[in-house]
Amino acid sequence: MDYFQQVSGNRHIYRVKAWQRWLYLLLGAAMGLGGIFVVGITKSETDPLAGLLASLPLVAVGVFLFAMALRSRIVIEGSRIEVRSVFGEKTADLSQIEGFRTVSSRNGSYTFLYLKENRGKISFSNFFDTDDDYRAWFQQVTDLDKRDRDAVLEEISRDTELGATPEERLAALKQAKTLSIVALVVTIAAAAGVNLDIEALHLPSAWVLALAPVVALLLVQRSPLLYAFFKRKTDPRAEISFLLMAAGFGLLIRCRGVEMVSIRPLLNFIVPIVLVFSAMLFNSVRKSASVFGAILGVLVFASFYGYGLIVVANSLADSSTTTTYSVEVIDKHATHGRSTSYYLVLEPWGPVEGRNEISVSSTLYDQVSGGDQICLALHQGRLHAPWYHRADCPAEPDTAPAQ
Repeated sequence: MDYFQQVSGNRHIYRVKAWQRWLYLLLGAAMGLGGIFVVGITKSETDPLAGLLASLPLVAVGVFLFAMALRSRIVIEGSRIEVRSVFGEKTADLSQIEGFRTVSSRNGSYTFLYLKENRGKISFSNFFDTDDDYRAWFQQVTDLDKRDRDAVLEEISRDTELGATPEERLAALKQAKTLSIVALVVTIAAAAGVNLDIEALHLPSAWVLALAPVVALLLVQRSPLLYAFFKRKTDPRAEISFLLMAAGFGLLIRCRGVEMVSIRPLLNFIVPIVLVFSAMLFNSVRKSASVFGAILGVLVFASFYGYGLIVVANSLADSSTTTTYSVEVIDKHATHGRSTSYYLVLEPWGPVEGRNEISVSSTLYDQVSGGDQICLALHQGRLHAPWYHRADCPAEPDTAPAQ
């Protein structure tokens, strides 16, 4: 009789770790007291329910945290597992479980038990205080992450196109990881180069940023056993999505100060780029830990890349005729978030009908007031999409009489 069989008849209860439980209780109490405080400062004789309604969100969060601390538990009895959460209980027998995966996020690490015949999954955080009995029970459950990793490595070792022997084929995987790191370093360097105040670096850096995601796309299409987009952490293949991300951010930053009269002329270029990337990467991302998240990630970063690439292509080294306009500032405002952005509200000018805004630095924002004039330089664009940016106003001619 093995070790687990000796303890399988016992009932094991695992609660949230003590420090985590006390943290939930303290935060829950703070939220409850906050709700009472809100009732006190917002109560009104004309509307006695105002304070109560204002306090409900805080009280609800406090109750939820208390419930997490006191109710959450995992119960293992024989071959069955029961997971109790704030909102209910889920149970399963070993014979009903296909396997488990471990997923890490900003909120912590979670275990997902996948049930057979697509009957759903049971999830719980890894903040429970466990022991050897718990680990012995889970040794009987298939680790789906390890299974998938081993399957990929086995497939690589049998692919004759990657080398003559299994050792050479697995060495190709190491080379792919090295190549992905080198490519990422080059892309980051190009992202810095296109944004530095060194004009000689702008065009070659922009070309690198334009080609890096294309190279990543070709690598995934040509060698799907070696490269992947938004792969699971346990996936042994080389992660190549960082090239698209770095290129997209680098090009977006380069777009600062470039204001489009209308983005519509460029949509004929941007939309096909996003659609092509999304379609060609679908087979790669559908094996990710979160298919929806991976697809959303591809759409977002492909949009960053497509927009940044086309706007930079339209404005970088644009030698078209430039027209300078003197425009009156009507108003100004700032938006606050993780960072503060500053905007000037301008009167209609040139091809721009109606009031419009332009993003400016904090220094210019402080210097300019309503009624002042700023100058805008209008370009026709290399892709025939007019764009403009703030420019220094021409110096006024000296009209003082000669002495």
